[in-house]
Amino acid sequence: MPTANSDRDNDGDFRRRLPSETTRWQADGIITPEQAAAIRALYPPDAGADQDAARRPPAEAIGGRAVSVIAIMGSALVGLGIIAFIAANWDGIPTLGRLALLIGGTPAIYAAGWILAHRFRYPRVGTAVILLGAVAYGASLHLIAQIYHLPLYHPNLMPAWFLGVLPLAYIERSRAVLTLALILFLAAALFRAPVWQPALSGSGGLPAALAPGYLALAALLFAAGRWHSRIDALTPLARFYDLAGLLTAATIIYLAGFHYLWDEDGELLIGLPTPEYWAVTAVAAAGAAALTASAARRRQGAIRWETAALLFIGATAALLGLVAALHSRWFVPWFWIPFNLLLLAGIIGMIAAGYRHNRAWLINLAVAIFAVTLFTRYFEFGFGLLEQSLAFIVTGIILLAGGLALEHLRRRMLRRMSAAPAGIAVETPE
Repeated sequence: MPTANSDRDNDGDFRRRLPSETTRWQADGIITPEQAAAIRALYPPDAGADQDAARRPPAEAIGGRAVSVIAIMGSALVGLGIIAFIAANWDGIPTLGRLALLIGGTPAIYAAGWILAHRFRYPRVGTAVILLGAVAYGASLHLIAQIYHLPLYHPNLMPAWFLGVLPLAYIERSRAVLTLALILFLAAALFRAPVWQPALSGSGGLPAALAPGYLALAALLFAAGRWHSRIDALTPLARFYDLAGLLTAATIIYLAGFHYLWDEDGELLIGLPTPEYWAVTAVAAAGAAALTASAARRRQGAIRWETAALLFIGATAALLGLVAALHSRWFVPWFWIPFNLLLLAGIIGMIAAGYRHNRAWLINLAVAIFAVTLFTRYFEFGFGLLEQSLAFIVTGIILLAGGLALEHLRRRMLRRMSAAPAGIAVETPE
């Protein structure tokens, strides 16, 4: 028979879950923002509830993460051991035996992971074994290429590895496998650079003409994340696409902000890319636009900050392409200035979007990018102006003061976000 205490506990749990539930209903189009605010106003948070405890992750989630980390570490060690054993005895294995081992080994690992995850109900350990199989698949591709005397850096190996891993992330709904797939996606784009710009081979320069295409791929990843966030079954995977897209875009803009790249003897390589590059860029841009339009239909057009981010990436890509073309004709040493200003504008925009839409991860990411940029830009310019020991002292003081200021600002924003009125949307779990 229910007791008064259990009724109070259930009511408190209901009140704690109500903001996130009404936000999800609003995102799905079931209720309007005004209706969501009215529902939350009917059930204000319990003044006596422990707010810190409500925000604290449950012990089960903490333990689950620990199991996942330990399992992934174990799989990594097993994989390294297997690779080391095969490498040590590679010359003594006949060619047919090598092929049989490489072709049959990966399915065997996948089968073991599936059995652990779905038959014995150990999903975290099973997913870690499946991740091991994904790594073994890539190792097999490279070893088979070695058998047939193909270079390990062949531009087709990384795309083949990516295409073999990506479906696993959706079959298992695995964030770890998706992380590996996104890393392989970006690595595949880098490995295709000498194909897209033949002048890059053996030059050691940075492919300035390819930067707009990489920004288009970043836009595609970010748009894919926003599209995933509108589908309940794929929401847990959305954040990883978001991070991959934003980090890729920020990295390209950050690299373009180094002044020595635009010097007369800099390492900025200018050249005309191949038609394959333009095709990939066009497909990536069209895919980003299509995913954004689809996300708008699923969210009744409420994608203002996402659209602004994509327009910012597109405008930066166009500017970078224009500047690279101009630099190939006229030497202009100050081209690094607009890209530093663009990076700063992007950081401010991410903080504003995170605060406006209650997305703490955007604020944290923006603060991290700003800290790295400030640190490296100081070393880029400061050491040429100050004596070395004094430069280290000033660097330490700046970093300590900047860290305190940024942490204070971050905490203040997060506190204001957590105390937002009922009418302001809160972040949905992704």
